Amino acid sequence: MRVTSAMLLRTALANINSQRLRLAQTQEQATSGLRVNKPSDDPVAARLAMQVRSAQAASDQFERNVGQGQVRLRKVEVAVDESVDVIVRARELAIQASNDTLDANSRLAIAQEIASLHDELLANANARHSGAYVFAGYQNDAPAFTASGGFVDGQPPPTVTYQGDGAEIEVEVEAGVQVASTLEGRRVFLGDADGDSVTDPGREDLFDLLATLWNDLQNNDAVALRASLDRFDRAQLQLNLEQVRAGAAEGRMDAARDALGRDQVSLEARRSEAEDADSVEVYSNLVIQENALRAALDATSRVLQPSLMDFLR
Repeated sequence: MRVTSAMLLRTALANINSQRLRLAQTQEQATSGLRVNKPSDDPVAARLAMQVRSAQAASDQFERNVGQGQVRLRKVEVAVDESVDVIVRARELAIQASNDTLDANSRLAIAQEIASLHDELLANANARHSGAYVFAGYQNDAPAFTASGGFVDGQPPPTVTYQGDGAEIEVEVEAGVQVASTLEGRRVFLGDADGDSVTDPGREDLFDLLATLWNDLQNNDAVALRASLDRFDRAQLQLNLEQVRAGAAEGRMDAARDALGRDQVSLEARRSEAEDADSVEVYSNLVIQENALRAALDATSRVLQPSLMDFLR
């Protein structure tokens, strides 16, 4: 077969283009840090990397859920803790007021502090996070509790009603696993765990407890004041149980966050193994291929340089 200059040229250019293609692929790996930049580079590794990225995205979302849930739950815990302080202080005042040595005026002065504690308790029950009332369930765009009436001499104390839906907002901390990030307001403050608008046996309506105490102080009734101490004990136990409930939810979220952190490390290792480039190998290949391209260009220029005029000389 006769070898012509056109054949030599086509062969040389094909070799140069092939070498340039390999060099371009290596340069892409060097700049991106990835061995697999498109599915055609390694279909199996590309598919695995996509699966890992999907798992990472889901893990990131779970981690955001946990973070948001923890912030909201801490707001709930603070509100319950401060409500415990209110009940403890009210009990101290009830003990003080039940002393027979106190006169009516002294008890009226204590009644004023009880009215302030009632307002503080109502504020705790209407605690908010990011504008949402945390004890109102999913109807959290309005206060969870509303009071009608006020503490006025000679009139009944205020009554407090629940306006929420009785739900607890849950967050998904892993696939199919939900953890409550709020507490049910009726159960916490009204002692109504079953939602029948009646305080359950062994529980207390905290607002009614303080209102009754205020009324007994107004009436200068030392016997009734002493009788209220058992109610305060039940109220404190009720709130302590809610503190335990919130603490358990916080613990589950902490454990979920730790597990998600470990998963992220494992997933990132799998993704890196599937598609990351070996930087030492890439830069070594880069130098080799650049030298090979220079050599191919130099050899081609020497082969194609002779012409008819060169032979005639």
